[in-house]
Amino acid sequence: MEKKQHTVGSNNIFVEETIPDEEKYSHPLVLVHGSFGGYSMWNMIVEQLSMAGFHTYALSLRGHKPSGDVDLGTVGMNEYVDDIKTVTTELKLEKPVVIGHSMAGLLVLMYSKKNPTAAVIPIDPSTSHEVQGTTDEDIVQRIPLVYNAMEAGMPTDPAEIMKVLPDISRDVLMQMKDMLGTESGLARRDRKRGISITKEEVHSPILMFGAELGKSVPFGISLESTQKMGEYYGAEVIEIKGATHPGMLMGEHSGEVATGITSWLNKNNG
Repeated sequence: MEKKQHTVGSNNIFVEETIPDEEKYSHPLVLVHGSFGGYSMWNMIVEQLSMAGFHTYALSLRGHKPSGDVDLGTVGMNEYVDDIKTVTTELKLEKPVVIGHSMAGLLVLMYSKKNPTAAVIPIDPSTSHEVQGTTDEDIVQRIPLVYNAMEAGMPTDPAEIMKVLPDISRDVLMQMKDMLGTESGLARRDRKRGISITKEEVHSPILMFGAELGKSVPFGISLESTQKMGEYYGAEVIEIKGATHPGMLMGEHSGEVATGITSWLNKNNG
């Protein structure tokens, strides 16, 4: 495989392109990380996708290293969708498969409302308004405009972290600690207020993944939540047994996620 790095748009969005030795799939795959993360959260899955012949583009949203610094307190969900659009436009990625984890599971559904996609794959996605309903505005207003994983409930004690994330090795946990940065509370407020994406607005096939242990950390996504999303959008939902929320990308079961993606896309290659 070959890797190339790109920086695109006015917000200096960083993209790592991974070109397989033998390309076997007709659409590019755009990979979008969730809260606090960056493009490197996808490293394990990208390697397996590349070995299976898939051409991938993993990006870091604005304000997430190594993309350009911005005041995250001014960045909402629509701005993050604009980052995905910038990548697909600048790199001329026509009708991509868009894959997003956590917050980005909702971002890729938002993107697909207004842009052609070959398929949409949310992994442990945040919920849309149609599934979650509304949240009390007093609760929304208490969300800080910028916050970090510890403020969202990530334990600080290493032993406790290993207890709540049993599917992630100690070495990878140390790497993950260095990867995690701050996040936009404004975008979180958007999600809590509810972002409307009706099932009629998504015209591409949808596959979802849900972690059995998705709520082992406070900022995780429950399997039940993903199943409700799948039911509403008419999507197949693949449950990953033994996986935690971040472990879907960086844990011992990430290979099952990659295999699920490649198998499903090969069956739905249109």
